[in-house]
Amino acid sequence: MKRALFPIVIALSAILSFGYAEYSTHNPYALQDGDIVFQSGHRGQANAIKAATNSEWTHVGVVFKKHDQWWVLEAVQPVKFTKLEDFIKRHPKSFHARRLKDTSSINAASLSRAEQWAKQNIRKDYDLKFLWDDKKLYCSELVWKVYKHAADVELCEKRPMKSYNLEHPTVASLIKQRYGDLNNLPLDSPVVAPSDIAESELLVEVPKK
Repeated sequence: MKRALFPIVIALSAILSFGYAEYSTHNPYALQDGDIVFQSGHRGQANAIKAATNSEWTHVGVVFKKHDQWWVLEAVQPVKFTKLEDFIKRHPKSFHARRLKDTSSINAASLSRAEQWAKQNIRKDYDLKFLWDDKKLYCSELVWKVYKHAADVELCEKRPMKSYNLEHPTVASLIKQRYGDLNNLPLDSPVVAPSDIAESELLVEVPKK
């Protein structure tokens, strides 16, 4: 019986080791609380975001360590904390992490404020119309606001909606689905895209392990 079980144990160990190796390969960063993580999606809204911003980045979140486990605060549906490994598994090859050049504002007090702000906004719906209010939140809005509320840091300038490429066919199609017509867009409404945060002069790439 023991001999029969031995190959199974070896196989399971190999599978678990492969999973860990894959996770380690795609998470090469020495992360800290408050680091900002990015992804590049390939379907639906992600393609529209790429077209509107002329950037590969389509999603962004903030990492925090809780009980020896890394979590990503992100706005999907709904706003929630996601295990870092699950976040990475969506688009592992595009995973990227950035950090403030000056990390002095990331301290016990600001992390506590970030946690309180997260508790107030967790489970809110994802904002499909990308509006700058707190009723619903989209991913880059959440990241921008958690930094503003917790550390009084504005990661980048907000831009009017009209400053993005709204006439691209993929973008126009998404606008029609959600607004009915381009004329219904609040063109002067402030927006922050994942690419705006990624390109912030306040950030640098997180050091590798």
